[in-house]
Amino acid sequence: MTDLNIIDTFLDTFLAYLDSGFGLLRGDVGHLAAILIAIDVTLAALFWVMDEEAHLFGRLIRQVLYVGAFAFIITHFSFLAEAIYDSFAGLGLRAGGGGVSAHDLLRPGKLAATGFEAAHPLLEQVADLLGLDTFFGNLLTIVVLLVAWLLVILSFFLLAVQLFICVLEFKLTTLAGFVLVPFALWNKTAFLAERVLGNVVTSGIKVMVMAVIVGIGSGFFDTFITALDGADPDLMQAMTLVLASLTLLGLGLFGPTVASGLVSGAPQLGAGSVAGTLGAAAGAGLLAGGAVTGAARALAGTGGGGMHAIASAASKLGGGSGGTSGGAGASQPPPPTPPPSPGGGQGSPSSATAGASASDGATPPDWAKKMQSEQRTRARIQMVQAAILAGDQASGSASPNLSQKD
Repeated sequence: MTDLNIIDTFLDTFLAYLDSGFGLLRGDVGHLAAILIAIDVTLAALFWVMDEEAHLFGRLIRQVLYVGAFAFIITHFSFLAEAIYDSFAGLGLRAGGGGVSAHDLLRPGKLAATGFEAAHPLLEQVADLLGLDTFFGNLLTIVVLLVAWLLVILSFFLLAVQLFICVLEFKLTTLAGFVLVPFALWNKTAFLAERVLGNVVTSGIKVMVMAVIVGIGSGFFDTFITALDGADPDLMQAMTLVLASLTLLGLGLFGPTVASGLVSGAPQLGAGSVAGTLGAAAGAGLLAGGAVTGAARALAGTGGGGMHAIASAASKLGGGSGGTSGGAGASQPPPPTPPPSPGGGQGSPSSATAGASASDGATPPDWAKKMQSEQRTRARIQMVQAAILAGDQASGSASPNLSQKD
């Protein structure tokens, strides 16, 4: 686990186990299919016998063709699912310009590495500005460059995870749905298989949409990497890189909803998708900016420790001289105490409390400041989570009708 290809290793391991799962489940699925075929054929034969006007030969031919078709699907389900995946992925890559091969589509770590290489010059520029004599003068530039670096890294990492989940979703749901396909052999349980077949098609469309996005974005990968190569990035170049990264992130997060719109027959993208992407960027940027600013304040506080010590010593010295000068007037009688109020002195505690609260209300206590800081951090994290979850909405269902109508 020393490079960004670890996500590729995870994907290869998952796919290897999922592909072998078809062979492990084939025996149980075949046994279930045989039971359902026997039930369906037996009940159909009984109904045909009781129906005097039934066209037995025509119904028998139709039943044999229906059972034979699903027997072929069950026997070659893994091959057919792989063919559907290759077809949708190939169509998406071809539509995206053909800059990425089908093998690269199974390597989300390449996306993460591209973002890391593209953002690395920003980190090098920050390292050059971290001198003792240049830090405070370039504090704003350092904060902006660090936030830009974080946003670029976050954009490409989320895009890589989205591609990983999209591919894994197709493989995982295909294997899990393999168990439900035999239920299509009996008319009363065919609704279970309808969802499976519709899910395979919908997941394939999602793979095609992600392939189009990655295929088109691959044409800009070299531009990302060489955009800041050999030059010190300024704020304009950093923000340009952030904007390009957020564009790909928005397509990656909300692109799968295009598949949902295609299946449900309604457009899904709009201003909310843009707002969601900007919300994620704003939340992550505020979190990064708060962390950097806090570190700068801590450093500034450490550097000013000597000044605080000098000020404390000066105040103590001033207090001592004041006490000496006050000693000369110690023999004088204290000023007369004012008479109590007619209300029996009951208003004095309240006035004292009001004065204390007025003096303390100027600066909130430390626990209140800490609570406010935690609330702001929580709100920013919730902004990022809400934006990412907005692109994770459930797709519309595609359910073919497998019921046999006599």
